[in-house]
Amino acid sequence: MGLLHVDQLQAGMVLEKNLLAFNGRFLLPRGIVLTEKHIQTMKVWGVVEASVEGDLPAEPLKDAAASMPPEVVQEAGRSLETLFPSTPSTSPMKDFYSVAMERTTAALMRDRSQRGAQAQQPRSPARRLSSNIPNLSVTASDLVSRELQLASLPDVYYRIMEVINSTRSSASHIAEAVGKDTSLLSRLLRLVNSAFYGFPSKIETVTRAVAIVGTRELSTLALGVAAVQYFNDIPSEYVDMKSFWRHSVACGVYARLMASEKIGVSEERLFVSGLLHDLGKLVLFRQVPLSARNAIELALAKKIPLCEAEREILGFDHAYLGALLLREWKIPSPLENAVRFHHSPLSSSSPLDPALLASADALAMATGFSGSGSVVMPQISPEIWAETGLSAAVFQPVILQGSRQIEDITNAFLGNGGA
Repeated sequence: MGLLHVDQLQAGMVLEKNLLAFNGRFLLPRGIVLTEKHIQTMKVWGVVEASVEGDLPAEPLKDAAASMPPEVVQEAGRSLETLFPSTPSTSPMKDFYSVAMERTTAALMRDRSQRGAQAQQPRSPARRLSSNIPNLSVTASDLVSRELQLASLPDVYYRIMEVINSTRSSASHIAEAVGKDTSLLSRLLRLVNSAFYGFPSKIETVTRAVAIVGTRELSTLALGVAAVQYFNDIPSEYVDMKSFWRHSVACGVYARLMASEKIGVSEERLFVSGLLHDLGKLVLFRQVPLSARNAIELALAKKIPLCEAEREILGFDHAYLGALLLREWKIPSPLENAVRFHHSPLSSSSPLDPALLASADALAMATGFSGSGSVVMPQISPEIWAETGLSAAVFQPVILQGSRQIEDITNAFLGNGGA
């Protein structure tokens, strides 16, 4: 059955993994049959989710669409023709399609006039473009060099990097580094106190947060916040930054929840990877906005993923560009790897993180968080999905958990205005 929110647990279910409280205290052993008292104990200790054995009892998402009026289903199908140029027949793409169909039909039933506005990307018609768009004579390295000349990361970023790279890091070290930037400190504490963790009592100091979350994990989160603050001046006529970051947060939340199913994978690292995975798009909007818009329009016109349109116009894509920027910032290599290969996980020598990130990116688009400029669903092949080692049954609990977190985290992490 996999990971379920504590409100979904029922007496008689069997724990799949040992259950620990947020402070590491052992609560219940793997294999125990849950009782109502066990579930109440979990809530007292602030446990928000647990892994249980068995098959998911919920009906497939595609059945929700089947129960809708035929004309609504047809209208939903038409509205998905851009996101899914063809109806997929293999997992996990058919599962993403089912998710998108369920969301779109539900939105149409709520308000037919909105045509699923909450579920999918804008329906603006594609501009007719020449089939022979010349490549811009600029390299990814050129754009990164320009970006680094334009602005630099705040000093707190480098102090955080020192903490991450030091084997002697302690709670006092990260508290000292973060505490010198009041904006970063405020956002980080809001994140720790959000639904992201669901702690039962308020965490008021970085030292306390470190004690609960861990030095390296909190440092990674702080690194993500600092990097987000770097891009706070993208003109609104190029991209809606609030929607952009909502997509990035959704991707990070879904990636983190999927990572929680894997042993030895850092959940915070996957969250920050999701948060930063599309930074290359922001470099394009800031440095070559016309080419960035042309890529979006070409993707619409040819019904291809945005990364393919970018490669056709520029010779490289936002994933490669973002990874170059992260390398110059000396971001830890696992984060760079996830960003670099999130559209081509099988090209990575370490494909697990990129595969989880790619799947989370697709799930974010399927659930309506598609405000990052992408208009066609990137293809997640069965081979890529196999690298995650997960079953498509994970999508329902991930979506349920994610829905409780994404808006809360967007506000906590990014504050008003989206950056």
